[in-house]
Amino acid sequence: MTNKTIKIVIGVMLLTLASLFVTQAYWFKKSFNEEQVQLDEKIQIALRDVAHQLLLLDNDTTSLIPPIEKTSSNEYLVKTDCFFQLITLDSLLYQEFVMRDILVDFDYLVLRKTDDQILLGNSISTKKERSPRGYTVLEQTEIACKTRPDYKENLDFKVRINNETTYLMGAMGIWMYSSFTLLLLLVVFTFILIAIIRSKKLDLLKKDFVNNMTHELKTPIANIAVASDTLRNKHQQMEGEKLSKYADIIYKENNRLHHLVDKVLQLSEIEKEEESLQLVDFNIHEIIEKAKGSFEPIIKSKNGQLSAFLKAKKAIILGDQTHLSNVITNLIENAIKYSPSTPKIEIETSSTETELRIAVTDNGIGINKLNQDKIFDKFFRAESGNVHNTKGFGLGLSYVKMIMDMHHGNVSFTSQEGRGSTFVLTLPL
Repeated sequence: MTNKTIKIVIGVMLLTLASLFVTQAYWFKKSFNEEQVQLDEKIQIALRDVAHQLLLLDNDTTSLIPPIEKTSSNEYLVKTDCFFQLITLDSLLYQEFVMRDILVDFDYLVLRKTDDQILLGNSISTKKERSPRGYTVLEQTEIACKTRPDYKENLDFKVRINNETTYLMGAMGIWMYSSFTLLLLLVVFTFILIAIIRSKKLDLLKKDFVNNMTHELKTPIANIAVASDTLRNKHQQMEGEKLSKYADIIYKENNRLHHLVDKVLQLSEIEKEEESLQLVDFNIHEIIEKAKGSFEPIIKSKNGQLSAFLKAKKAIILGDQTHLSNVITNLIENAIKYSPSTPKIEIETSSTETELRIAVTDNGIGINKLNQDKIFDKFFRAESGNVHNTKGFGLGLSYVKMIMDMHHGNVSFTSQEGRGSTFVLTLPL
């Protein structure tokens, strides 16, 4: 699938999803508003019926019931201007709400008609079982002041709905289901989109890897071919020194091929968890000194400097000696590879009670800020432009990260383009 095709597919999918979301949002809001209006109408009718029954119980059959006042989005004021008992209001509200299938939790307040002072109140849940008589407050509770039993004040009451939004959401079953389905579709689409992008990125990196691998392998193969052809040439007389020279070329280039192939296979085996760590106690300073010694000829040939400042007081760690040796070797290789003609590399160790720290610092080209988040990705190489400018497969730092994770350690770095980089390995003691 070409880049153009992928972009078209992603664009069409995004446009389709955007259209679905806009349509869904529009109808969801419209449905929600309609449900809200219907609930409001049902509540107002229920409250008018309660007011009507309270007036009848107060022997008032002629007074008009004023319109229900909606004092806020979830609060209603009912003006009855009559006397009633709290137990009566409680029972009537519950019965009316349940009868009209208004299954919401609500509070009500009893107000003095003359000054709207709150006298009493209660909370009701239409979803809970009531007592056999249907009451939740004491039957003897009355609004009238006990010190003035012969005088009964006229009252109003106020109702506040507590879970209106939850009720409305529950009433919109089909819309909630469709919204959830659409959300699930978005998650699936996002997963597919990420998978496509990662797959395409991996394809590009693999192509780069194949190009680099081909380039890396061509040189030793060509050298071996030339040397072996020369040795096979029966018509060419060869002195012992020349014979040894060509045999040495074949040996060295064969080792180089072996090293390159081992790098790829080693990472593959670790990823498949076919190779487990061989944990032993060893001195990390000995590993560093050994690695330093193996690179000294290369450093000298470049008139560079490789220094080791082994300051860690605790240098004995439990780990895989081979893999950790490879980790340090990889960091030194990268430091040489991305340094100028005269590399200056420093290896420094330090320790605390709980961890060992190894820092490898170079004076190389540094890492561009745009690439710093990607350098531990497999096949990625910071070098831009011609992929053959800098040798390597882009596996070194990926391998370093994997080995450090397997040792429950950490690898971090700081880098400034044009000034060099410092890679820090942290291992538990």
